[in-house]
Amino acid sequence: MLTVRREGHTMSPHSTSRRASSAAIIAAVLATPLLTAVPALAAPCKGLTCNWSDKGGGGSGGTGGGGTGGNSGPVEPPPPEGLTANEAQGFVPVDNGGAPPPAAATTLDWVAVAKSSAVLPTPVVHTAPDGKTYVQVRTSLWVEGFDVVQTRPIGEPGQMMIQATARPSSVTWNMGETQKTCVTAGSKDGKTCHYTYKRSSAGQPGGKYEITATITWNVTWTCEGPACDPQQGDLGTMTMTSPPTPLVVSEIQTNTGQ
Repeated sequence: MLTVRREGHTMSPHSTSRRASSAAIIAAVLATPLLTAVPALAAPCKGLTCNWSDKGGGGSGGTGGGGTGGNSGPVEPPPPEGLTANEAQGFVPVDNGGAPPPAAATTLDWVAVAKSSAVLPTPVVHTAPDGKTYVQVRTSLWVEGFDVVQTRPIGEPGQMMIQATARPSSVTWNMGETQKTCVTAGSKDGKTCHYTYKRSSAGQPGGKYEITATITWNVTWTCEGPACDPQQGDLGTMTMTSPPTPLVVSEIQTNTGQ
């Protein structure tokens, strides 16, 4: 798992308003998994909180029709006792204690949301021989999930849209007796990633090694639109580790005739 947080994000001097802005965005934007094929952006979020619903034509438009035209327009009933008109419609004012409103979301605020919404694929381990190998025999290693992945673009349509991209750079294999790093996904023929055991797994719990593979991705982001500031950046690395996979390693028995 481009599992996406605010790690590595540098806060501006306006920390209080920026935190409020970021909290509002993160609470509103649904987490979107990283996809190899990014779907078309349909009805993107346009507001900072994205939690206001359209109340239809019962707002100012209805009262406008009845301004000087007598009884030509509908008349809304008065709100219940103790409530304002806005409160009766569900728009409850927020008392911020006199503090200034939160600052508008910046490019880096949206970048943090993009990173925190990303979910990396879980590696799937393969070996050849499969399930059982031998000391001093080259064992081929490869993984599924060694892919370039992207988040769905998010932001302010027409102003700035941010997309994060994760590119795999290496696989770190924990073979039970040591670790090995390969810079490719590996393959069944073992040409680009393999390992040769020096000891059997007889002394291990259950008589087997539990091997794992951890893929490391380099994560970057880009921004498109007139409000982008900056337009691209580096989010460092992210990793995802496979579930443990059992592998029995035996000694090769040789028989000599008398």
